[in-house]
Amino acid sequence: MATDKATIAVLFGGRSVEHDVSVLTGIQFLEALDQTRFTGLAVYVDPNGQWWTGSSLLKRSFYPLTADKAATLQAVTMPTGLGIGKRPCLMTSRKTLMGQKVDEIPFDLLVPAIHGSNGEDGTLQGLLSFSSIPHAGSRTLGSALSMDKHATKEMLSGKNIPLLPHLLVDRPETGGFVGRKELLPALEKKFGADIFPAIVKPRNLGSSVGVSAVQDPDTLEAAIATVFRMDKSALIEPLVQNLVEYNVAVMRRNGVIETSAIEKPLKSGELLDFKTKYLAGSRGGPKLDDAPSEGMASLNRELNPDNLTPEQDALIRNSATTAFDTLDLAGTVRVDFLSNEETGEIWLNEVNSIPGSFAYFLWQAAQNPLSFTALATHMVEEGLAFHRTRQGDTSATTGNARIFAGD
Repeated sequence: MATDKATIAVLFGGRSVEHDVSVLTGIQFLEALDQTRFTGLAVYVDPNGQWWTGSSLLKRSFYPLTADKAATLQAVTMPTGLGIGKRPCLMTSRKTLMGQKVDEIPFDLLVPAIHGSNGEDGTLQGLLSFSSIPHAGSRTLGSALSMDKHATKEMLSGKNIPLLPHLLVDRPETGGFVGRKELLPALEKKFGADIFPAIVKPRNLGSSVGVSAVQDPDTLEAAIATVFRMDKSALIEPLVQNLVEYNVAVMRRNGVIETSAIEKPLKSGELLDFKTKYLAGSRGGPKLDDAPSEGMASLNRELNPDNLTPEQDALIRNSATTAFDTLDLAGTVRVDFLSNEETGEIWLNEVNSIPGSFAYFLWQAAQNPLSFTALATHMVEEGLAFHRTRQGDTSATTGNARIFAGD
């Protein structure tokens, strides 16, 4: 006997510098959905913030969006005032002989697949929670904390997690320039006499976006000016010598926090930058035609690297688990670490609440392997369960806060 399938809306693209990567992640998730249980609904947010739906959105060759391509899609909005208990929907209008007709496109859960600003930073999650719309992944608090690199370090300080010292520099209200006279004394106080080389990164953007290595005051000033074009604050940290990076994915299943395989990304330069992550994979990077794409999975990497000692492996996994729990995260997240390969020192770098490709390739290589389809199913089921269990009674009577008496 046939049963109704739940409709899963996947929101990707967005007003973010990581827009293109988000498109790949969203398409991958839709392809991974268990088609026997779920119906996928592609929802694309273009760089101007307009929402669209349509079957063409599943084709990589469809991007970037043009006016001609947009004419084949449906422009949609998502009403946020439907009320508690109402099935969420998208709304679209079309011309009829009687005028404009508004159609509803209902769904059961929304999966945020937008990386970086306006999607991974808690703004979208707050809107969904406020509107009582079920969604997968981390809630508002965890999303906001993990996106903010300064807040992440502040929250994890004192949790027995190794962290690099850092200096937070805010963009001035006027002028937009911070000079070396202000910076160098503050950096010496934080780092000691050896300030350079250092790393400059945005406070709130995604991993590897806007990150620069600086060698002297001139390059420091230039890097901060670049960050201020994208974010209101910059973080400055010591540059780890003999740098290698390690990443691990984390999720909670059946009440237990689990970790995936550990990956060691292979880089060709001083830093693992954005282009290396997404465009220089061993298979030529993510495919942009309509064949299945591996996205982040195409990155050159070593999985479960044998150079890690048992103590280092435990440090990475324990730190990632503590961060996941402390920051109140959900879904699948990726925790990134920096290491000095010669000394063996390891520091937690950042936490990604919506990692590229949802880090599915790390779960496929875990001790207890998990397919992307199984991962997608877990995220959907967890999101629906969260929505059911976190709906508190908001009645003023229950809260003994009633002022206006009813009839």
